[in-house]
Amino acid sequence: MASKLVLNRLRSLSRVSELSDVRFDKLREPISIFSTSQNHVTWRSYSEASQPTPINPPPPPPSPNTSTTTSSSLNEFELAKFSIIAETWWDAEGPFKPLHLMNPTRLAFIRSTLCRHFRKDPNCTRPFEGLKFVDVGCGGGILSEPLARMGATVTGVDAVDKNIKIARLHADLDPQTSSIEYRCTTAGTCHTCLMIIKSKY
Repeated sequence: MASKLVLNRLRSLSRVSELSDVRFDKLREPISIFSTSQNHVTWRSYSEASQPTPINPPPPPPSPNTSTTTSSSLNEFELAKFSIIAETWWDAEGPFKPLHLMNPTRLAFIRSTLCRHFRKDPNCTRPFEGLKFVDVGCGGGILSEPLARMGATVTGVDAVDKNIKIARLHADLDPQTSSIEYRCTTAGTCHTCLMIIKSKY
């Protein structure tokens, strides 16, 4: 449906611009219009357009002769990226602005879902009293802190040491969140994480 609309729109543009030499019925991929002057229009398919160069190119893949005994889901490039911007976790206008904007919505979802599941009163100030949470990939603690304020015992886990330091510093500013235990480790190697999960199931 959308492709027919695009083709019809392009056909009407060709009549107006007198570009009768373009055969729209033969187009098989999306096209874009690039104006280079007032009276000249150039047609070029998206696949021919130059691709944007990434700001931070991905790291090279490991060489095949390198032997590793353990497999890890950690991406060193991602770890370095988050380490660079770690100081901005609590800047509501910084790189984590989208996370700050969605946090109230995800907290409302978590609160309503868990209160329903554990038969807790969603209207009380500390509905998660007695519950244990493991926030894997906690970053600067944007989710961990509100959970602790709602009464939960929270363990925040992140693979980036700078994130954990920022999270600890920020949590220590509020007596309700200073009890959060932050660990610089991965979920797979976190003994506390495994023990909390085992005690629940």
